Amino acid sequence: MPNDSPTPEAESAFALRSALKQNQAQIAQDKLFEKFGQQLFVSGWSTELLQWLLDEICMQFGAQHGLISQQHGGALKILALRGRSYPVGARIPMLGVLGQWLKEPIRFEVHQQYVSSLWTLPATTEANVHCYHLPIACQQRPVGLLALITGNPLNHNSLQILYSLCGMLGFALYGQAQSSTMIDDSYVQKLTPREREVFALLPSGASNALLASKLGISPGTVKIHIERILSKLDLNDRTQAAVKAVEAGFKSDGL
Repeated sequence: MPNDSPTPEAESAFALRSALKQNQAQIAQDKLFEKFGQQLFVSGWSTELLQWLLDEICMQFGAQHGLISQQHGGALKILALRGRSYPVGARIPMLGVLGQWLKEPIRFEVHQQYVSSLWTLPATTEANVHCYHLPIACQQRPVGLLALITGNPLNHNSLQILYSLCGMLGFALYGQAQSSTMIDDSYVQKLTPREREVFALLPSGASNALLASKLGISPGTVKIHIERILSKLDLNDRTQAAVKAVEAGFKSDGL
């Protein structure tokens, strides 16, 4: 019977090729970090630079889908996109886990839970992909989110590069937001993640019963959350709260 097992020489050659490939990938990722820093230093922040960065990240890390978003008025505004998500400029309410991940003070960690509100992928996608969501922050204050979907898991070194890029993005986007005329959404930070969920749905005009059904809580709990929202935001009634939610970027057309 012929012996189909690989010879020691073949195994050694394969290991060498794998090591060289990993080394080349590491060099390319280090250069990406260096080039992004240089571009920020020379030209400053721009949407074109963000799109270039996202394209490079997706190519080098094997991500079929990716986005860079900025926190804006209680929602995540998409600034750069690759693959299957909502168009640039779209706003995704920071509900559920998004609100938890971007709650002050930000924790420096990666989240791998699939978030259907971020992507326009088929419902069966979740089990077949690897998801990476890295908060973008400055001084532990949420600024945005980098999200990637890959076919293969990322190693520790790749994640460290992405952490560093998110740190640079945090300073760039935070500085841009401070110098622009963006909506002041600092008051949204006064609300708990569950209160934000209720707040985001108020423009729909839905009853407490409908809101409760949507969020999986009781109508009485919804009422308590609304009362706390009114108190924290110094508002008189539910209508004012709905108007405030629209100003913050939440425009619920229905449940």
